[in-house]
Formats: sequence, structure tokens, C-alpha cells
Amino acid sequence: MIVHSIMDADSQPERLYAGEFRHSIDDKNRITIPSRWRRDCPEEFILLPEAIHQFLLVMSPKEFAKTSSAAETNQSVSARDRRIFLRHLHARAQHAAADRQGRLVLPDELCRTLGLKGEVALVGGQGRFEIWNLQRWKRAHEEETATYQHVAKEIGL
Repeated sequence: MIVHSIMDADSQPERLYAGEFRHSIDDKNRITIPSRWRRDCPEEFILLPEAIHQFLLVMSPKEFAKTSSAAETNQSVSARDRRIFLRHLHARAQHAAADRQGRLVLPDELCRTLGLKGEVALVGGQGRFEIWNLQRWKRAHEEETATYQHVAKEIGL
């Protein structure tokens, strides 16, 4: 479900991707973005592999720019480490576009590296969403449920 919330400087509502969906990647490495998450026109995205948990982070170029800017201005990280991080962040990121049917073509290399084949999980997350190998998602979800329940209790949810 898309919740249109805060308006940004370009008068485009920020995106909020909510929910979990299961979709299949076809033989051309295309995955259909859930209809609730789509706009009425083709969209540009930045794909960023997440190395620790092995999923694909999908975000708008604007969201990617916010992430990059946050790293550039974070004074708790040394200037040298910021430069290295930004170099790697931008080197790992790839452009992708969804067509009018909401299909996103995923690069072969990313699919192989992250084990994205057949049925996968699409997981919402604020202004971005994640594409997971289904078995990895099931394990991560199971491992993280206790943390979710703890934080939910702490914040009164």
C-alpha cells in the first residue's frame, strides 16, 4: 500500500512501501512491482545489493540521493571513511526502470549473486523496498521477529 505523506521540494509525494508480497522472477529476470506500489507511469529506480543479509534494495533516485547526502554530511564518520563509503555506494548502485506494466528488469549478475530466481519476497520499507531470495527472507523474518516484538512493546504498539 502506498501512503502519500510529506510533500518534498518538487511537490512529489514521498513514497512509503508497506507490506510483503510474493512474486516470481521470469526467465528474462523481470519482476512485477506490486500494483499498490506503482505509479501510473514508468518509473526509474536505483538497485543496491545489501551485502550482509543478501537482498536487493530498490529505491527512487531521490531516495538514493538522500542516502548519499546523509553519508556526505555525517560528521561522526571521518572524511576518509565517508569518501570510501560513497565510492563503494555509487559503484554498487545500478539504474533500472520499470515499464508501463510495472515490470522491473533485474541485472543477471545481481540475480546470481543474491540468489534471486523463481518466487521471491518483496518487502516494504519506508521510501524503499527489498527483494529477497524467499528462503533467506523466511530465515531473516524468523530471526528478527523477537526484535520486532520487543521494540513494538517498548513503543506501545
